[in-house]
This record gives sequence, structure tokens and C-alpha cells, in this order.
Amino acid sequence: MPIQMTLDNGHVPVKIYTNEIDPTALQQLENISNLPFIHHHVAAMPDVHAGIGATVGSVIPTKGAIIPAAVGVDIGCFVGETQIPLIDGSMSTLQDLAERGEEYWIYAIDKQQKITAAKATAHLTRRNAELIKIVLDNDEEIICTPDHQFMLRDGNWCEAKDLQPETSLMPLYLKQDKEGYTLIKQPTTNTYQRFHWNLARNGILGEIPSFPKQKTVIHHKDFNPANNHPDNLQFMGNREHSQYHRSLVERNQYWQSTAFEEKRCEALANKAKTEQGHAYFAERGKQNILRYMNEHREEFLAAVSENGKRGKPFLVSYNQSEQGRAKSRENVQRLLTIERVCPDCGKTFQGHLRLNAHKRYEHHYNHKVRTIEFLNYQRDVYCLNVPEYANFALAAGVFVHNCGMNALRLSLKAKDLPDNLKSVRGAIEEAIPVGFDEHKETVAQKAILEHLYGGLKPIIDKHPDIFKKMKNYEKTWACQIGSLGSGNHFIELCLDENQDVWVMLHSGSRGIGNVIGNHFISLAKKDMERLQIQLPHRDLAYFKEGAQYFEDYVEAVHWAQDYAMENRRLMMQLLLNSLQKTLKPFQITQEAINCHHNYVNIEEHFGEKVFLTRKGAISARNGELGIILGSMGAKSYIVRGKGNEESFCSCSHGAGRKMSRTEAKKRFSYRDLEKQTLGVECRKDNGVLDEIPAAYKDIDKVMAFQTDLVEAVHTLKQIICVKG
Repeated sequence: MPIQMTLDNGHVPVKIYTNEIDPTALQQLENISNLPFIHHHVAAMPDVHAGIGATVGSVIPTKGAIIPAAVGVDIGCFVGETQIPLIDGSMSTLQDLAERGEEYWIYAIDKQQKITAAKATAHLTRRNAELIKIVLDNDEEIICTPDHQFMLRDGNWCEAKDLQPETSLMPLYLKQDKEGYTLIKQPTTNTYQRFHWNLARNGILGEIPSFPKQKTVIHHKDFNPANNHPDNLQFMGNREHSQYHRSLVERNQYWQSTAFEEKRCEALANKAKTEQGHAYFAERGKQNILRYMNEHREEFLAAVSENGKRGKPFLVSYNQSEQGRAKSRENVQRLLTIERVCPDCGKTFQGHLRLNAHKRYEHHYNHKVRTIEFLNYQRDVYCLNVPEYANFALAAGVFVHNCGMNALRLSLKAKDLPDNLKSVRGAIEEAIPVGFDEHKETVAQKAILEHLYGGLKPIIDKHPDIFKKMKNYEKTWACQIGSLGSGNHFIELCLDENQDVWVMLHSGSRGIGNVIGNHFISLAKKDMERLQIQLPHRDLAYFKEGAQYFEDYVEAVHWAQDYAMENRRLMMQLLLNSLQKTLKPFQITQEAINCHHNYVNIEEHFGEKVFLTRKGAISARNGELGIILGSMGAKSYIVRGKGNEESFCSCSHGAGRKMSRTEAKKRFSYRDLEKQTLGVECRKDNGVLDEIPAAYKDIDKVMAFQTDLVEAVHTLKQIICVKG
């Protein structure tokens, strides 16, 4: 059973999810709880242990201040005015959803590429984030952070900055039928279906009942057929449903009244003024005209028989002129003769008109990227948390990921691996530098380096001494990207309880991030001295919101987090490339699970918006997937959060150390390391002795202490571990 201790020695209480905590960590937690800007309480996860200033494994809510020694920064997403379609038929901005602070039903897409519904919450994720603008071929504009992931038409993911013109994205098509019901087009079948029955068949409305000698129908309680919120839907028998509507005499009389007709016309006029309404009525009008043409053909032909007579002589004269013929040849050349290839099926067409027709009738979509542009201004950004599917649809009609340790599952089984894994580890270490090593030349794309330098230069301009202790930083930061580092950073291959192969990696912002952090910690300490502020410990020096270096610090640590994300992304790419060369062909069967464990986020807890610092802890909102790491010879876990508010919807990020690196090196030998890592292909020498499993807490005990916070989804056991 989980154990929770509480310290009441500070300005606010400290809630501790373990009974195994050393005196130094206890003192650090008490120090933190005595700071004047701590909100409500401090939470300590089961892996809690002493850190620099702030305790590792702590969750710290602050009002109007940030402690540099405790944080990194989370990634961001979309600007606040980004429109999100809700399944109740309404549209809302991300900022509005975040400010209302409720749970919403949105459109999502599952692993079989079937569109469904999911619960989501909106959050402000970053202030003053760098932005990129994506323009689609339907003229929709999307402004987001460069690292946000978009779902491609084939179901894979691509970050915004890596999208290319003509890239096809996964589309969301919504329309209403003649009765007003919402229809969605399923990407796998290219057919429309009524969305309320989609919800029923996906089990969102519960078990579908049967009614004796009746057909089962779904009744919209508010009589709005476009409102598919589950609370608005009710199963009924068809005769019972008809009888119910006939019984509404007053409502039926009102529907036929002048007052209702006036309100109906006003509502239709207002709807026609919106972009979605205009498109709806245009399509409806077109279908009405086509139906009239087919059903009353002779009457229609008589009505249009005189059309074009007045303009015909002028058009004929122009077409027969040299100018008109030249224009016709130009149009034919442009529209019909330039060879175009369909990116989805590979068919070749003469001209984009034929290609567009093919895409429209064969693939039934046309959501392509037209342009990508890095913007020269910054904004606050927001995102949705969608625990069940980790994606959601934008009003622009495309699906995006919701926002680091990384883990993904391969299509390989244990039996598909070679008996001797040494060559596999060797290939990984050859592809990815570890420890203090770096690439001889940068392996990152030029566009990524230019983007990163664009964010780094303003930091250097404001703080020219920031890298004075880092030799040749201009080359170092570019060559370290895509490398592992040392300490507790690792690359692993694991097996789960089903003998499926997983890939995991843990790394950060390398040397340049460390330099940035130390620079601002030093500035914060000087601020405390200048302002004569007494602290429980000098490493708890802080920047108050609005202070001289507050925004500079946030900007710099954002850049470091972006760098860390690019570092992990590139490493995962290099890792998969090396495995493709040494293992059987494979596919990715579980999309990457990413989670940050040292960052600050703006969240609402206990009725107020706060800066929430998770130092050595991860987010564990209800349904959210995460990674809890063991040591290099123990188990790790893929978990699903339970959204426990007392822990600020958090859990541990790993087992947590129970002794220092120095003590581990004194107490153990490389022979102890060999015994404790039996069955794991890894280094077994004095160079990684400080990472010996016995230096960490028992991961099973750590998991037992947080059963109120998470549930285990997969249990992973390492078979290869690469460390620096």
C-alpha cells in the first residue's frame, strides 16, 4: 500500500510518497517549503533524494517566481487563438479552453487511423515561444512551435520545422447531412458516417441496448443533431422515439409559429456569415442545383437556353485572335502538360488539374502543406492533453500530437534478436558518441542548426560572458547534438512482458545546457545578495516574475530545452538506423512516448495558476502515458497516470539514487557490477561503477509507493544498455 508522510515544519506542508528518505533530502524539502512564494504544498515522489538546492523527485508549485537550480522548461505548442472543433458542434480557441479549465470532448484518431472522440484538457505550456507558420492548400494557417508534431497521411509523425511543401497531412473532413447530423469521413475507407453512431460503436456511450421489435436509434436530448456530446445522446427504440417527438405538442406548435421561423432565419443568416457556414451552404446549394437539374431536366434546359448569347460573340472573337490563342496555349501548357506524380500511389498525370481530380476522387483528400515560414516574433503557446490517443484535430482540418525520456516499441520479438548482442551494442556506440565524446562533424541538418543558432544568438548578445568557460562553444554545441553524454544518461533495448522489443533513451542538453543553467543560477545568487534576501540555502536563489533576468532566463532555458529535444530526436534517428543495419527488418508499433522530468510548466492546481516545477518527476495526468526508469540492471515501466491532484498530477521519473556516486565507487567493484548486470549487454568496468544497480532504490518498492499515482501498463527489462 502507498505510504504518505507529511512535514509541517515550513511555510506550507510537504507530502512525501515514501518512507525511505535520507536526512539531507528531508532538510532540502523543508527549506523549499519555507520559501514565501510556494503555493499550497510541496510533493515528494517515491524516488526522492538529495539534489543541488532543490530535492530530486520533488514537485514545487510557485507563485510569481522560478528557482533556476530546480528547472528546465517544457516544450510548447500552438498560439492561443488556434481553433479546436469540439464534438458538441461548437468551435473554441485553445486559450479559451485553457482559461475555462474544464474537460472537453474533441476529435482524435486511433492507431487504426479511425477518427473517434476523446476527452482533453487545455494548458498554457510556454511563454514567449519561437514560432513557425504552416499554410495548407485549403488556405488555413497554423502557427505553432517548430517542434510540434503533425500526423502525415500515412500515419507517421513529422515535426513542423521538418515539413516540406506538398507534404500530405492526415485530414479531418466534417459536414452535415440533410437532417443536420454531423458526418465524418474515415481516412481508411474514404466514406462518411454519422458521428453519433461512431461514438456508440466505439463504446463511448456504453453498451448499445436492444429494444424488442424496434430498431435502436440515438436521440439528441437538446434536439440539436450536431451536438454529439455523450451527455446529450440517449439510446431509444425507433417507435418510442417517434412517439416521444409526437408527444411534444407545444414544441411542434412552436416550430410552426412565426416567432420560430424568424429566429430560424436569423440563425441561418448568422451561420452563413461564418467560414464554416458559408462552405456548408455553398455545398448545400450546389447539391440542390444538381438535384434540380436531374429531376427537372427539361425545365432546367428551358430556363438556361438563352444563357451566354450576349457574351458568346465577344468570347469567340477573343479566342480566335492571336492573343486569345496564345493564352490558350499557355493555359494548356500550365494545366495539362507538366508531368505531376501522386505522392500517395505514384501514378503520373499530365498537369495538376488531372492530379487534383485524381486525388479528390481516388484519395478523397487535399490537405497538403503549401508553405513553411519561421516567424520573427514570439508568443505564449498552448496545447491539449489527450491521454487516451495523444493527438487531436485542429479546425484547419489536420491532426497533431499533444505534448525527455523517449521510448518506442518495435515489431521485433525476443526470438528475432541474435544470441550475442555485443555487435548490436557496438553498432549503437559507433553511431552515437557517448560520455565526453562528440561527433567529429555535425550530423544535424543545416536547417536545424540555423534554427537553433537563431535562438542562441540573442542570448549571447544579452549575456556575452555566458560561454566564456566553454572552449570553442561554436563548434561544440553543433557537434554534441546527437550524442548521449554521461552520468545517468543511457540508450537501452528492452523486452516487455510479451517479449516485444522496446527502444529507450535518456539524455538532455549536453554541455551547453549545463553552462546556461550555471550562468543563471549565478545571476540569481547575485540578485539575492544585492537585494539582501535571506534564503534557507543559497542554491534556492530565485528570479521573481518581472525581475531583470527573469525573461532572459526563461528565453535561455527554452532554447536549452529545444536543443535537448533535437538531441534526443536525432539520437533516436541514429539509433534506429544502426538497428536497421544489425537486426531483422522492423516497424515501429508503439509511437514514441516522450516525457520531461526536469522542467517548469504553467498549470492550474488548487484553484490557482502556478509555475509548477517537476525536478526528477514526470507529469501523470489521468490517462497520460509516461516512463519510470529502473537502473541499468533492473526493470523499467511504461505507466498510465491517474491524475492524483495531491501529487500535482505527478509521479517519479525513476528509481532514484540511494547513495552518492562517490560512495558507490568506494563500496563496489567491477565484479559486483558484473553480477548485478548479469544478462545485460553493457559496459562492466570501473568507468560506470557509479551507475551500479545497488546505488539506486529498489524499483519495485518505488512503484508500490505510487499506486495512487500511476498504474503499470508494460514492464520492461533491459537486454542492452549503452552508457557514457
